[in-house]
Amino acid sequence: MKELREILRDRRTIVTLVLMPLLVYPLLSMVFQKVLLTNLSPNAKVACLIGVDSPQTAQLLDELVTHGDRILTAREAPVARETPDRENEHALGGGALADEPSVRVHVGGDLRRQLRDGKIDLAIIPQPRKESLEGVRRPIRWTLLYREGSSLSNVALEYVERRLRIVNETDTMVRLAQRGDTRPPLARFHREGVKADGLNGVSIATLAPLILILMTITGAVYPAIDLTAGERERGTLEMLIAAPIPRLQLLFAKYIAVLTVALLTATVNMAAMTITLTASGLSEIVFGQQGVTLAVISPVFALMVLFAAFFSAILLTLTSFARSFKEAQAYLIPIMLIALAPGVMSMMPGLEFGGVLAVTPLVNIVLLTRDVLQGDVNPVTASVAVLSTALYALASLALAARIFGADAILYGSEASWTDLFRRPGEVRPVSSVASALFCLAVLFPCYFLGSSFLAQLGGASLAVRLGGGAAVTALLFGGFPWLFCRVGRVASATGLRLRGANWAFFAAAIVLGATLWPLAHELFLFNAWLGLPTLGAAQMEAAQKTLEQFRGVPLVLILSTLAITPAVFEELFFRGYLQSSFLSATKPRLAILYSALLFGLFHVFVSNALAIERFLPSVFLGLVLGWVCYRSGSIWPGILLHACHNSLMLSMGYYQDYLEAWGWNMEGQDGHLPKTWIAAACLGAFVGGLLVLLGSRLASSNRVAKKTRHELSSGEA
Repeated sequence: MKELREILRDRRTIVTLVLMPLLVYPLLSMVFQKVLLTNLSPNAKVACLIGVDSPQTAQLLDELVTHGDRILTAREAPVARETPDRENEHALGGGALADEPSVRVHVGGDLRRQLRDGKIDLAIIPQPRKESLEGVRRPIRWTLLYREGSSLSNVALEYVERRLRIVNETDTMVRLAQRGDTRPPLARFHREGVKADGLNGVSIATLAPLILILMTITGAVYPAIDLTAGERERGTLEMLIAAPIPRLQLLFAKYIAVLTVALLTATVNMAAMTITLTASGLSEIVFGQQGVTLAVISPVFALMVLFAAFFSAILLTLTSFARSFKEAQAYLIPIMLIALAPGVMSMMPGLEFGGVLAVTPLVNIVLLTRDVLQGDVNPVTASVAVLSTALYALASLALAARIFGADAILYGSEASWTDLFRRPGEVRPVSSVASALFCLAVLFPCYFLGSSFLAQLGGASLAVRLGGGAAVTALLFGGFPWLFCRVGRVASATGLRLRGANWAFFAAAIVLGATLWPLAHELFLFNAWLGLPTLGAAQMEAAQKTLEQFRGVPLVLILSTLAITPAVFEELFFRGYLQSSFLSATKPRLAILYSALLFGLFHVFVSNALAIERFLPSVFLGLVLGWVCYRSGSIWPGILLHACHNSLMLSMGYYQDYLEAWGWNMEGQDGHLPKTWIAAACLGAFVGGLLVLLGSRLASSNRVAKKTRHELSSGEA
């Protein structure tokens, strides 16, 4: 609240927040009307290009359009035709009216492709024409293909339709004078829209990303500089750091202030733009035929929130390193220029959103904005882009927390960007939250790309794919925490929870690993009651086929790659590395919850699909694993629990036919397990919980005994 009050009282904030939108958008509207409408309005002298398949079609079309021109020019004064200067193109019609465009015809080529690429504005395709028995030509039915969202295409469409319509009306009036004549009109036609691949025409789908970036930058830049480098220059940052408040909380408060001002600025800009376009009558040209609607504005604003969250974190990281207002501005100018590049990329024709682009900062959210407004969104790619952007924002804040208030910044000593990655001088017990979040932000895109690569190995044998998946899991979830512990001088025993545990925790792990699966199964079915997406018939059939393929390889290979390897390395990362860092900065229950939520999110992404059904069961298992790890102080009981759980589920699927033959068909009505199995699972979970508490008491007693022996030995000495 303190930061927001100071920012909102500043004159520069008021100018950016209120005055600029009130002045800029009416001015842009005037320029838009004077310049753009001069080239796109149906009432202006616009040059349109129509494509046909052959010279014969062009001649037939020219006859009809010329006939329509004669009828129209009989009512209005004609003007001189423009002579085209392109090869394979000629003017269409007998003359152009003063209030209509100049139209040329292009012959040949793939008309649909040329239309999508924007090389032509309208494609006219005649249906095959049959000869009647009397040898009289039948009327032609034309298909008019236009590019959706393109003003030039709409102008060309209206030009041709107007002439064909007037020809039909005149012909109908003539035939009405002849009773009994039921022949169809000479130029029957219908229109068909084609989505554009290119940039031709004015479309909000291509303009929105640039608007999104400009709005966010305008609102976030000044508050980010003022609340970090500005405080350092005014000499108030030292007093703020000396306050008895954690540095991360101070930085997060500044982040919320920057984000709030950025969103306020973006909201005012969007409101001013919408009102201006509506009042000036330009909404249909910019937003398409539907105009300004809630369905258009809502996704833009939602993505604006995400983009502002990410960009505000980036700006705060850079400005936290600066020692003065001018230095912060010098850092931000290149970033602002780089940030405009993704907006330009979104306007490139044929650029598909997926793969590496889905996890590329700035680029992913800009391309997602384009696809949302075009109505062509891949749920998997969209989810990856949103989650990766959120993780990048957290990682940026973590880096900013490492810089914010550092002695080199506070007291003006020499500092460089290498200070961010310099190894600590002393060994630390656990990794910092900043390092953990940065590790998570790097691991997720690598995990997504690795899973996508494995999904493309459809032609490889099942053993190769299983081995590849296990290798990726070990490399990412094992290699990244080990590397970050080495770089950060973190002791492995405490930073990865590699210490031993007493027998009670291992006994609890075996009991819980054998009895938690019925509860996880019921949570899986609970998704349907909540209305969350559930596996369809096709997905269930694919899962059944995969299970049948599993039965063709040894069970030992399946358990080693899908049960033991994930259990070891996922526990090493989520409970050993990640949860330990969270415990150093927050309460135990929150640290367990955070690691469980991230554990569930990672299990939602399966190859190139989303398995939302896995989220609740995975979070439930993550909570239990986190609690066992916290109580025992070790990941080994959790690894045993995780391995037992996975192995039991895989083994039951592997021997499903044998179990059913023995009468062990445990699923009852609607897929639910029998109540006796649920009761047994609850009892097992209760016993496992008691064993965990017993293990905690034994561990506490051992610590007291060790402390007493140490004191006695010290006294004797």
